[in-house]
This record gives sequence, C-alpha cells and structure tokens, in this order.
Amino acid sequence: MKICFVVDKFPSLSETFVLDQIAGCLERGMEVGVVCNETSFGKDRNIDDPRWQALPGKVVCWWGGLGRYRPLLRKWSGRFWDKLSTAIDIAHARKLQGADVIVAHFGNNGMRVARAIKRGRISAPLVTIFHGRDVGEPLHDNTLARYKIVFEKGVLQLPVNGFFRDALIEVGASPEQVVVHHMGVRPNEIDYQWRSWEQATLSFISVCRLTEKKGIEYALRALAGLPRRDWVYSVIGGGELLEELKAIATNLGIADRVSFLGSRPHSEVKQRLRDAHVFLLPSVGARDGDLEGIPVSLMEAMAAGLTVVSTYHSGIPELIDDHKTGFLVPERDVAALTGKLAWIAENPKPCEEIALAARKKIEAEFNSDLLNQHFVEIAMQLGETRSLA
Repeated sequence: MKICFVVDKFPSLSETFVLDQIAGCLERGMEVGVVCNETSFGKDRNIDDPRWQALPGKVVCWWGGLGRYRPLLRKWSGRFWDKLSTAIDIAHARKLQGADVIVAHFGNNGMRVARAIKRGRISAPLVTIFHGRDVGEPLHDNTLARYKIVFEKGVLQLPVNGFFRDALIEVGASPEQVVVHHMGVRPNEIDYQWRSWEQATLSFISVCRLTEKKGIEYALRALAGLPRRDWVYSVIGGGELLEELKAIATNLGIADRVSFLGSRPHSEVKQRLRDAHVFLLPSVGARDGDLEGIPVSLMEAMAAGLTVVSTYHSGIPELIDDHKTGFLVPERDVAALTGKLAWIAENPKPCEEIALAARKKIEAEFNSDLLNQHFVEIAMQLGETRSLA
C-alpha cells in the first residue's frame, strides 16, 4: 500500500515524531513517499539517515522548482497569499495522486490537501494530524473553524491530545472522525537509569527550542528561589530567546550555575540526560497562542529515568500524573514550581518510585512501536476501504 506524508520540511530535526512514524510504516512494509515544501538533506547530520533519501515512494517538493520562491511569494503576495498558494498547490497536486492514503502533518497541510480534493485533483482518503501551533494559534484568534474543509473532505482527524480533540469538535468536526493519537518514543532504545542526588549536586536539565511556550524563564526564576544551593542547570537548544534568558540568569544571580549549551549532537544530548537528575519543562501558552501538544522530550526523559517537572498545559497532564509519574504546577506559577523543586530536592527516594512508574507509563501508553502499529492498521483499513469503493 502506498502512503504519502505531507509535511513542511523534510527531514526536520524538530519533527522527529514524523520521522519515527515514517520509520514505523517502512518497518511494516508500506510504500512511503513524502511531499514537502523543502528538503533539508545534507544540512543536519543528526537526521541524515539514508532511509529518508531512499524512500520507496520518493521525496518530492510539492511546488517543484517554484518551491525555492515560496518564502518570497508569501512575503510579496500579502493578503492574496492564500489564493495564490492554493492555485499553485492545485496546479501541482498530481504529485499526490498515486497514494492510497494521504497523511498531512499539521492542520495547514491538511487544508492544502483538502482544497485539492475539493477541486477533484486527489481522491485518496486524507488523515490530518494536529500537533500544537496549528490548534493553539487559531484557538487564540478564534479562527479554528478555518479547518471546516478538512473536516468535510478528510476522513479522519488525529489530534495528539484530548484537549485538541475537544477543540476540533467544538468548531464542527464530527466526533466519530476525531480520534486522539499520541506521539511516542521507543523505550527499547532508551536505557532506564535512576541516579540519586542524595549525596550529589542536584542536576537539572532542559532540552528544547528556546521559545516562549517552553517556559524556561520560569524554570530560571524558580531555581533562583530554591533553598538548596548545590544545584546546576543545563539548557540544551537554541532559539530566539537565548540572549534574553542568559540576561535573566545573570540578573537573578545564578549565571554561574546555569549552562546554555546551544544545539548539541543527539549522542551528547543522550549522555547529558544520563548524567542529570531532573528534567524541567514548565510549558506555557505563548502570547500568539502557540501551544504544546505533548512534548516528546518529556517522554524521552521519563523513559530514561529522570524525574520530570512540567505544567498543567495542553495535553501534558495526559502524560504526567502529578506525584505519580512526575510533577505538575500551574503555568507561570514560580512559587509553586519552586515548591515542587524544593520537595524533589529533599526527597530522592520517593522520586525513584515515581521515575519507575513514569517509565512504565511510557512503555504502556507512549510506546511508538505500539502506536505505529495502530497507525498502520488505521491506514491499511482506509486504503482497503478505498480499493473496495
């Protein structure tokens, strides 16, 4: 069966969940192709896997040679961008015609495919996976109903958490066509290792892009108020807030204990996770409406045996049960976050039990081997239904 994934950039280091899902389809014998806006082969060794260049269904740019001009056209066309881009999409939609099932990652790509289906250029069943910003920003702007055409022309919506499912149904998606499908990690590839901090310097770590929704500012402010003074904090990842966060650490008087390491190779990230004790990700809703889905970084940390601390934000409570598989605080509540960190600092033994429960939850509910198997079964069913029609 031929399955075509529609994404923005391929392959993308920030979208490893897409790569894992594609790998899951390949492992189960599906003929996978990708239609994207741009390719990034040779630009990042962390994701330069030969599998992505040798997909049986090929990797092609939706707009072909015009793809390189997409950013300029978007800038120049202004308010006419939607009509212009739709016209070009439809003119090149033949690249999706050979698929038995089309999977669009993010709502914007679902809209593009749905419009081509409406024009009769594509007939394959469309599955749209909603991840975060594609729901959060239109929720913030009260424009989530823009996906009406996706609901009408697509056969299935797969939001990554229940919060998004409720939001899509609220604006008109049929409840029978909206099913939560979590992203996951491969626990068999992540060694579980508990490390106590009872006789050691307490090591905190965050791995994320330094954007507003990751809440790293609140991690810094909470750590500055921590009664225990023998701690260090490593922040891995780059982003537009890097210099601002460095300045905050300096102003709080904790710059000597905070290391901003920038983007690091995956092998180094894995080692630093093994050396750390507590994974911090106090996510918040950004001012532009951007939201988390359920961060894969939290899943990886839980699988590896770290104690995880996050917030009651979007779908994160579906992953973390407070004081059972990790710790949660309200968004932007520095005092509550400091309190949780202080409790963790003084209670390594109970945290060991919590970390083990977290690992078990990942194995049972956020195991991408199981999730990919379920996803392939869904796709196969849709493809078979189409062939019988």
